[in-house]
Amino acid sequence: MLRIGIDIGGTFTDLVLLDEETGETFAAKILTTPADPSIGAMEGLRKELGRMKIAEKNIRYFVHGTTLVSNAIIERKGAKTALLTTRGFEGLLEMRRELRYDLYDLFSEMPIPLVPASHRIGVNERISADGSVIIPIDLEETAYLVKKLHAEGVEAIAVSFLHSFSNPSHERSVKDLIEMIEPKLFVSTSYDVNPEIREFERTSTTVANVYVKPTMKKYLEKFREDLSLLGLEELLFVMLSSGGITTCRVAEENPIRVVESGPAAGVIAAAWLGKLLSRENLISFDMGGTTAKACFIRDSRPLITNSTEVARLYRFKRGSGIALRVPVIDLLEIGAGGGSIATVNEMGLLKVGPESAGADPGPSCYGKGGNHPTVTDANLVLGYINPEYFLGGEMNLDIKKSEDAICKKIADPLGLDLPRAAWGIYQVVNENMVNSVRVSAAEKGIDFRQHDFIAFGGAGPIHAFQIAKSLGLKTVICPLSAGVMSALGLLVAPFSFQFVRTYKTKLSSFNTKTIQTIYDEMEKEAKFLITQAQLGGQQIVFKKSADMRYRGQNHDLNVSFEEGDVQNWTGKLLQTIFEQEYRRHYQRHNPDIEVEALNWRLEAVANNSSTPHKRNVPKVTQLESAIKGERKVYFPELGGFINTTVYNRYSLFPGATVGGPAIVEERESTVVAGPKSHIQIDDHLNIILTLGE
Repeated sequence: MLRIGIDIGGTFTDLVLLDEETGETFAAKILTTPADPSIGAMEGLRKELGRMKIAEKNIRYFVHGTTLVSNAIIERKGAKTALLTTRGFEGLLEMRRELRYDLYDLFSEMPIPLVPASHRIGVNERISADGSVIIPIDLEETAYLVKKLHAEGVEAIAVSFLHSFSNPSHERSVKDLIEMIEPKLFVSTSYDVNPEIREFERTSTTVANVYVKPTMKKYLEKFREDLSLLGLEELLFVMLSSGGITTCRVAEENPIRVVESGPAAGVIAAAWLGKLLSRENLISFDMGGTTAKACFIRDSRPLITNSTEVARLYRFKRGSGIALRVPVIDLLEIGAGGGSIATVNEMGLLKVGPESAGADPGPSCYGKGGNHPTVTDANLVLGYINPEYFLGGEMNLDIKKSEDAICKKIADPLGLDLPRAAWGIYQVVNENMVNSVRVSAAEKGIDFRQHDFIAFGGAGPIHAFQIAKSLGLKTVICPLSAGVMSALGLLVAPFSFQFVRTYKTKLSSFNTKTIQTIYDEMEKEAKFLITQAQLGGQQIVFKKSADMRYRGQNHDLNVSFEEGDVQNWTGKLLQTIFEQEYRRHYQRHNPDIEVEALNWRLEAVANNSSTPHKRNVPKVTQLESAIKGERKVYFPELGGFINTTVYNRYSLFPGATVGGPAIVEERESTVVAGPKSHIQIDDHLNIILTLGE
């Protein structure tokens, strides 16, 4: 029986098959088809099944990761959407938090709301913070407004009323009304999407959810139709941004939970591998064709945040995007990908990204009409990539086109020779990533020097050595099949979902019975979802946490509780746990200030029953048999191009050691080991790259 994971990225689509019985994996990488990503995915799947002579009946389930949701919001290709909100709060999406993301820029732009002012409608209703009804909702007026919006061509409606997290009755009444009088309209209520305090974030998240709902539904229906031709229609699961997988039905109702689907899978795979290797603290580094992302993994668990943004006006300025309040893996977008375009700006400085050549036309070396120099072109000119072994030789690269593009757009304008211009592109990308990691680590209070560096994605292992060297790290891990690591993450991820309820209380007046009721309700929902997914028999683990703060603070801290039995909780116990976590983050605590809890969270996890555990270990144990030859590779610390030994990744056996500089090639990626480093192959066929003599 097989599991299949497909991660559709901006440039490449990655495919991994896992044999549940043997633990053996099979991988493939193909170019994404931007017009319809499912076309490339299905072509790749059919090709691999045919090559391996696998019958469709042997496939148990299919897991998918996608960037569809974020792309739809960035490109403003969602549904024509309206917002029904409490009268007087129609301007909330524009008012935001009344803060500028750039304090000293008086003319800073704010993102244009997904709903225009003409379709943000106030409804005559009001609920107080404690959940009591102040003004009953006028359903007759609401019905008139809904019909009017539908007549104006509105396809989707977001419903977000004041304090509905305390009492969702008005939102539920409106949802029932819409489904009765205009059943073709898509609708999302804030209580279903994000039932927690903070009016702006809750409304923004609800609007974004329903804005992409029709797009997601259409996409998944098309995917299921394609899979039905293989007999797999009911076996499709989707990756969540928080690192778990869920059913298509949940993804269609809550598409905003899938906003960082693909990148999250790579981090899950890195955490799984780190645990397997007893390396609990890692920096996960995923560099693909379009972007590069990093994540800190502590105690074998990725850092999770409950707030994120999408479609930022300024890529690295927090607050300049559409605010979302959903659980996501805390990813740091730290630079460019292989297809990112290099330019010389108006100041005469070299700049790389954020524009990308994508899959079509792609970098200049693809020979598909692209004429801009990219990171991949620079890596090819520097000798890091073999033009005849790209994607295992399925795609030949044209180094002459790379040289011409870099000379024309970079080298000549800057007065550099070709190698220095290519190295400049490579170095700018690396330094941008290094600086981003340092800043993020400082903000989180993390000493990154105590972490190992795990690099994957098609371009990750090419850049890992220089980035780790600049960060002062000693160890880099490059997994086997690093180029398709995110697709592997889809297969090792557990089925999970996160729930949240707002109940604001001081710990001094903590009521165990009320909290028990809240968690009982969320656990009931979790069990229903797992039953829907037909995952009976798997052990369900419930992980509880709460957002807590000192009274008077505006920001809160998420605190996890190991003590699973709520009946044993006391206000004093929770305060002790909070202060320990607060001290860990900020190196101090305030024992004389009262603590309060705002949101109570539950993560339900159905543990994965089968994970990869077998590798095809080479039968040969002679290092010479792994040598493919030599080629000239650029290492400026050694004076430029030098003859460098190239090794076949699939012929390196456990215990093999290689001294740098060296190149190790596999179908989906290439490892560059610089001077004063050495490579060792561990028992799982991972490359352990150690920096230093």
